[in-house]
Amino acid sequence: MELLFFLSIQFLHFTTSDGLEIPKSHSSPELPSDQVLANLANATHLVYRRSSQPSSCPSSCQLPSCFCGLSIPGGLLPAQTPQFVLITFDDAVNVVNTDFYQRLFAGRTNPNGCGIAATFYISHEWTDYGHVQDLYSRGHEIASHTITHSHPTAFDQDRWAKEVVGQAELLVQLGNVEPEDIGGMRAPFLQTGGDTMFSVLSQFGFLYDSSLTSSKTTPALWPYTLDHSPPHSCSIPPCPTGSHPGLWEIPMTFMDDGKGGHCPMLDGCQYDEDVESIQRMLTSNFLRHYTSNKAPFPMFYHAAWFKLRPHREEALFKFLDSILELPDVYFVTSQQLLQWVRSPSPLSSPQPALACPARNIQPCGDKKRKCDYGGRTFYTCAEACPVEYPWL
Repeated sequence: MELLFFLSIQFLHFTTSDGLEIPKSHSSPELPSDQVLANLANATHLVYRRSSQPSSCPSSCQLPSCFCGLSIPGGLLPAQTPQFVLITFDDAVNVVNTDFYQRLFAGRTNPNGCGIAATFYISHEWTDYGHVQDLYSRGHEIASHTITHSHPTAFDQDRWAKEVVGQAELLVQLGNVEPEDIGGMRAPFLQTGGDTMFSVLSQFGFLYDSSLTSSKTTPALWPYTLDHSPPHSCSIPPCPTGSHPGLWEIPMTFMDDGKGGHCPMLDGCQYDEDVESIQRMLTSNFLRHYTSNKAPFPMFYHAAWFKLRPHREEALFKFLDSILELPDVYFVTSQQLLQWVRSPSPLSSPQPALACPARNIQPCGDKKRKCDYGGRTFYTCAEACPVEYPWL
């Protein structure tokens, strides 16, 4: 039987189609308690009925190399499927945001005991590559966000290659990231270059992009390959129209702000500026994923959004701690997610994709050197500074 739920902003009251009712939290009239979330984990899995594979996905599109993103990979039931959470941050990493990242990741673990992990889409300007090395050494994913972070509407194929691949090379040279661990990118301003950009990603062996926004939220999409046209409308053209076999897209699913607006990144939404309102919005969006097809829950941010108003950080941390009480919630990197999607296995089976990331590099710490170019500077643990400031 299909799960029907009704979410009241004030009472978080749930009712299934056969009358099963999950009561509101008695500890707060506004937010669900940990026990309510735990009850929800059990109840929703019992009443959800699996949908058949949509006929719009060609039969020739099969995992591990092709997927349409329209259903749970491997035909698994929701009860057999981890609820993945993707935390990503865009732009520079430096002393302005590293304290926030330390507070975010300290002491928070997945059900298997591994620390929660995030993906960082890094652009060059203002980046401290010593801090990049620190994040990478602790198991987080490092990805390209272009060198100049310029508006890319006029980029040709050569410029896309210099921007995306060039930044990946800087992450290797200056951040000591292993080349094989850089597999993804996000376009600046979420403005892709259509087939021109995606052809460059295929040419240089990138695994995925995560720039395309998706308004498909009920149910949300799983990652899909670009063998065929994207299974959602094009919000920011140009979008790919050609075939790019085996190249994955992790869609930026819209969040509902509860005020009639939608946004792929939380700093684009409208919300009341208090802890409970922000936590409530996050919880509401999470439940839409968790009680449906368990498509990965998107948490795409700029760290500056939290720096501006401390109560936003408090709301985030309270939300994270509440869903980490659930036994099937895993905070993973984008590459960990795609590894699982390409070879899905039920929760009761071994989960090699969710193992603690192994890194052969030590944190940079206080060993970094300053590279100064007369007004433009950055830090790195590389053996030497580049002769010239890296730019296009």
